[in-house]
Amino acid sequence: MSALTLDNIAALPGNAALQTLRQQAADTYTRTGLPGKRDEDWKYTDISRLTAALGESWWTTSEPQTVDINDVAAIEDLDAYRLVFVAGRFQAKQSNIPAGVQLLPLAELLNSDAHEDAHCLFKLDESAPLFNGLLAANSALASDGLCACIREGIKLDKPLYVVHVGNSTAHVLSGLMLGANAEATLIEHFVGTDSSAASLSNIATYVRLQDNASLTHYRLQLESDKQLHVGRVEVKQARDSRYTLHAVELGGSLSRADIIINLSEPGASCDLNGLFVGSGRQHIDHHTRIDHNAPHCRSRENYRSVLDGRSHAVFNGKIVVAEGAIKTDSAQSNANLLLSKNAEIDTKPELEIYNDDVKCAHGVTVGQLDKNQLFYLKSRGLPEDEARQLLTFAFADEVLVGMKIKAVRRFIEKEAFAKLPNLSDLEGMLT
Repeated sequence: MSALTLDNIAALPGNAALQTLRQQAADTYTRTGLPGKRDEDWKYTDISRLTAALGESWWTTSEPQTVDINDVAAIEDLDAYRLVFVAGRFQAKQSNIPAGVQLLPLAELLNSDAHEDAHCLFKLDESAPLFNGLLAANSALASDGLCACIREGIKLDKPLYVVHVGNSTAHVLSGLMLGANAEATLIEHFVGTDSSAASLSNIATYVRLQDNASLTHYRLQLESDKQLHVGRVEVKQARDSRYTLHAVELGGSLSRADIIINLSEPGASCDLNGLFVGSGRQHIDHHTRIDHNAPHCRSRENYRSVLDGRSHAVFNGKIVVAEGAIKTDSAQSNANLLLSKNAEIDTKPELEIYNDDVKCAHGVTVGQLDKNQLFYLKSRGLPEDEARQLLTFAFADEVLVGMKIKAVRRFIEKEAFAKLPNLSDLEGMLT
């Protein structure tokens, strides 16, 4: 295994104190290395595909190609504040930032007088759930990302639309803090170009929600066929705060995301919605963990996958209810539709409960299209192909229906069903 050294990080932004944190992170990676199949959390995801595609020095970045945001698959008719990153580097000329919000690219913050405010993003906790060497490499090498502080009581009138265009390896580190009673919508959109070269997007996003704050978070992964994507979303919630995630996985050759939620004070709640659409030999993996650490907290998970070809999906959802977290209300559902006999899903729901005064449930289904439903639609005069299209559409759209931004929902429906055989002609059904 190659080692991250001071030479790799000396040119990155930050003062001497930050360089020390970067070097500590690099040393952590050198000691821990990449996760392997002997790690329970990586049992079904072979990260050796990363080194096979990019070599032992897989973290190496290069100068990004010039990209016009109008040339990539951005979301049409979306009224939003837009921030564009190409290969992990902020593109000011293609962005528009809202006034009155403390929002800076990470690179600019690190070069400003307020650089110490960002140091907390680089401090590693090796005891954190799902910690691994990829996260250490991100802390060592991240040079840019989104840093936003939405002050108490501020309610953004438009979403923050953050477009990440991947055309070479990038390490991106972002932090978002919402003050008490603040509200915002964040759309992270990962998109590739037509480049035939393999590359990696190594992404970490940290969210902090103060009392009664509310964040709706769209995480849309639509990178190109040879790209690899590794992401982490870590959310800490205070009293009565609300977090909603819509996670969509459509692109990339290998994609892994870890979603960690800490319901740290009473009344906090979260809703996690996920949709995987896989084809070819795609590999998609989501590990979620929700820690109920306070009383009277609520969580919901609804993940669905539609898999064709030889695609492989992994879902591991873990809910931990602490001893003092009485009156916890938690439910988890994972449904999987296999359109091919060669498609595969590994799913593992987990409940870890340390008190009796809770209401927790989970359920998993894996199967093909329901023959009785097919028969019913055919008996009403629909050809079999159309009946299959309708049932597949309805299965996946049960997750997407929760998206309140119409432009985002329509965009994802079109992109998702264009991937699957005989579903691209559903255009007339999309609303």
